[in-house]
Amino acid sequence: MDRWDWDDLARRRVSRRGMLGAMGKGGLGLSAAAILAACGGKTSATGPASGAPSELPPLADKVSIAQWPLYIDKAHGTHPTLEAFQKETGIVPHYQEVIDDNQAFFAQLAPQFQAGQSTGWDIITLSDWVVVRLDTAGWIEALDWSLLPTVDQNLLPAFRDPVYDPGNAHSVPWQGGVTGVAYHPDKVGGSLTSFDDLWREDLAGHVGMLTEMVDTMSLTLLSLGVEPTEATIDDAKKAQEKLIQQRDAGIVRKYYGQDYVDDLVRGDTWASMAWSGDIFYNKYLGGAPDLEFIVPSEGGMLWTTPSEIPIKAEHPRDAHAYMDFFYKPEIAAQVTDWVLYMTPVKGVQEIMQGKADDTSMSAGDRKYYETLSQSPLLFPPEDISQANLHLYKALSESEYQTYAQLFSEVVNGA
Repeated sequence: MDRWDWDDLARRRVSRRGMLGAMGKGGLGLSAAAILAACGGKTSATGPASGAPSELPPLADKVSIAQWPLYIDKAHGTHPTLEAFQKETGIVPHYQEVIDDNQAFFAQLAPQFQAGQSTGWDIITLSDWVVVRLDTAGWIEALDWSLLPTVDQNLLPAFRDPVYDPGNAHSVPWQGGVTGVAYHPDKVGGSLTSFDDLWREDLAGHVGMLTEMVDTMSLTLLSLGVEPTEATIDDAKKAQEKLIQQRDAGIVRKYYGQDYVDDLVRGDTWASMAWSGDIFYNKYLGGAPDLEFIVPSEGGMLWTTPSEIPIKAEHPRDAHAYMDFFYKPEIAAQVTDWVLYMTPVKGVQEIMQGKADDTSMSAGDRKYYETLSQSPLLFPPEDISQANLHLYKALSESEYQTYAQLFSEVVNGA
């Protein structure tokens, strides 16, 4: 499989979603509270028709992008799709992998937002739940959809009109993924099907749970028969009680950030909450072919990393051009082929299937692309309920603080 830059590929195990929990045990609640305190009460318009910028400055032929590490294609030290963007548009991308954690990057920007100053970035890519806070504070621009015809044409239905950004008024999805369960069949005695399997007494000391609050609380709510988008504070308290029961029974080996992958691949944990792209990579490219990933019978969580234009961005028209370019299916396919996360772009699946049918490729590569092209972890159905996927609740500030406190008590009590 010589299409890969193997040195870069070996470093791809970092999960964009996983970085949310990287600050460690109990850190999320405090960081969340700090973010919420920084956000004012201003509410901006929602929906493309109600808040599109009226007079954007002309193209400046440059755009600055703040991105997570390893979230775009790379080959031999370059980014082919960035080079293609510059060649086609004449816009020079200043692409920096500077986001290692939502809270930490947000904290860097908050003083500039509060002072009404430019952040220096034209595009930022903070996660779906952060978009709610950015919009509430009035810190991201409404998009001009007349400048996004390719996005409008190719945005998959599963990513349209999301709960975190109604009407996609302020953000364009970059990549998505699924939170579910991964396990070693030989260690758990066969197949797992349920999130409740992570409460099995025979797995005591070998179960991994995540420090990422929105994922762990949401999956636990689903296991209680509660749709996360409709959950009440009482429901959240019941989810906390269930998590405490699991913890106190000695079933949880550890509450993990991104390091869950290492213990899972080594076999120190036999089953764990997991992010789809991590397991996809390790199973097919990372030397752990026995790993399995499931969307639990109770349901899995569909998450998104969207791109946003911060207020006072100096080159917003160039930012729109950048967003629109990456919704060309052939460009999005290059990104998907490398990052192995869920694409929001229509037409990528057909490109992958075309590679699977390409007889000029080796049998191994054709099988690999056949696997990619058929995976609901990369290509969601039009109705995500068909894949038993669910959305996160757009928590109000007070709800978020309560959820964070409840979850902090679970993790800190371990």
